Parts: sequence; structure tokens; C-alpha cells
Amino acid sequence: MDYLVYNLAALSPTPEDESLLSVEEREQAASRGSRFVLIRALLKRELSRRTGIPSHEIRFSIGAHGKPLWSPQPFNISHSGDFLCLAFHHASIGVDIERMRPRKHLSSLAARIMAPKQLQAFIQRGCPLQEFFDCWCAAEALVKHAGDTLWNARSYPFLYLPGVSPRIQPLFPSPPSVFLFSPAPSFSGAVAFA
Repeated sequence: MDYLVYNLAALSPTPEDESLLSVEEREQAASRGSRFVLIRALLKRELSRRTGIPSHEIRFSIGAHGKPLWSPQPFNISHSGDFLCLAFHHASIGVDIERMRPRKHLSSLAARIMAPKQLQAFIQRGCPLQEFFDCWCAAEALVKHAGDTLWNARSYPFLYLPGVSPRIQPLFPSPPSVFLFSPAPSFSGAVAFA
């Protein structure tokens, strides 16, 4: 498992970046903007580096939930604010990063992604913001690893184990490993991989 974090605010797409995009991707870029071009170019260059296949030859298929896929190299993408995370593994992988920010009704939001046992522990600890975002990232990484959507996050129960180095303990059969990380100050991140 490997992941890379980019500060997109420090990067600008170039004409060379756009030349790596397929016709369909250029059409998407027309409505999604220059950041889409930059993200796809970074992803294609990294996939090329890992596989030896030229960047301009990489063509993605689209998965059941609209995410890009490429069979020679499993990967996953997440971006939040100005940061992008690309994650790679030899098998299925899921990643999520989130900028931590105050949210109203954390316990209500947590109920959407946490199984009852985790939610109860979260509320007993006073709904800490760091824990909420670590759990949100873990839930999203787990569902992305499974090829599912966040609407089904509670189907992948886990416990958050607080401490100096908080950990996630999945509570379902044959779970992937989950690794928490901080991609930048005031950000949470998690990657799930088998």
C-alpha cells in the first residue's frame, strides 16, 4: 500500500497535462474545470511511473458508482479543500481525506456512518471533532475499498480506539487493514487495504 498527498493550490495544470486526457476527459474538464485536468494528469503520471505504460495511453473505465478504474493498477482518489490523495495497492484500496471543520449536530451526522457500538462510544467521549473526522474517513475508506457507497457505511462496523496513535478496528468478517493518517494540518485521512 502506498499513498501520495498533493497540495493542489501549489500546482497549476499545463498544456502538457491536458494532452494526457482522452476526448471524454476533455469534455468532462470543460464543465469540471482546471482542477479536474490537474488531478487526472497527476494520476496518469503516477500510474505510468508504476506500470511503465505511457501516461497518454491510460484510459479509465467507470465503476458502478462513477469512479474511474484501471485494471493494471488498483488505485483510489480523495480530495478535500486544496489537498489530493492518490492511493495504490496490488489489490482493492479505498482512501479518504477530509478537512476538519466545526459541524453542527455531530452525533446526528455520526449516526449515518457509525454502527451503534461505535456511535455510543463516540457520544460518551463528547463527540470530539478529531474522532468524528477520523471515523468519517475510515468509513469512507472502508466502503470505497468494498466498492460500495457511503450510504452503506454502517454495513462495515468498526471501533475507533483513541490514544496517542488512534486506530480503527473493523468488526466484520475478513476486514481490510485501516490506517489513519494526517495528510496536512487540520486534515484527517484513512486508507483501507487488504
